[in-house]
Amino acid sequence: MARVHRFLTGVAALAVALLPVRSAHAQADAGPHRFRIDATALTPSQFVYQTTLERDVGTVVLGTRTITVSSAQYNGANTWLLLETRTGDGIAAADSLFAGIGDLHPIHWASALGEARLAAEFRSDSAFGGTIAPAGRRSIVASVPSGTLVSGAMLETALRFLPLQGGWEDSTLTLSITLNGNFVFPTRLAVIGEDRIRVPAGTFDCWVVAAHADPARGLYWVTKQDPIVVRSSIDVPSLGRGTDGGGAQLISVLARIGR
Repeated sequence: MARVHRFLTGVAALAVALLPVRSAHAQADAGPHRFRIDATALTPSQFVYQTTLERDVGTVVLGTRTITVSSAQYNGANTWLLLETRTGDGIAAADSLFAGIGDLHPIHWASALGEARLAAEFRSDSAFGGTIAPAGRRSIVASVPSGTLVSGAMLETALRFLPLQGGWEDSTLTLSITLNGNFVFPTRLAVIGEDRIRVPAGTFDCWVVAAHADPARGLYWVTKQDPIVVRSSIDVPSLGRGTDGGGAQLISVLARIGR
């Protein structure tokens, strides 16, 4: 289970999905590109998901994860607070991002998993901060180009405002900050199909959005009406062969919409 917790730390720091349309290296060489999110229609909301780890040998129930979007102020400015919390697996976890009102650009990011902590301030195209854990501490100085995805809650909120339709695709970058270093991965997002799925919160017609931020992969089901993420499936490479080989996957399904 310790390996699961280490992976979940990566999920908090690395928002991901599945199946690149082109290779990450090809996209990295494609020239400058500014991924844009128009979140001007965003309103306060809360989504509660049931999470499981599915492997060839069976399913492990991990508990719940909750994503809450609320109005907030940071350093006197109006912002959105994107908060993800996880409960039920024995280790407290929380990930918060103060983000820009119109485009969700990152302003301040903090993450905690057990005794591990991360904090980062964003200024222009850079991030400054630090990580601390029982194994030690490390300073953060990282280049973060405009449009970079920072957290899982940021990705799932952004998916609600992208112009999803059949054949849609786009590219951006994903920031990963761990106890070992800072990394920015080329990331490909694409609609790969449609699906009608049933989850505890109801039955929904969805776009299936695939993305790839090497080495992480996953799938997101986004409703066509009043877009929200109702299901996600993220590969756990360290615990199995993943989506391509039927190994381990971290599954979240929408249990209820909060108030």
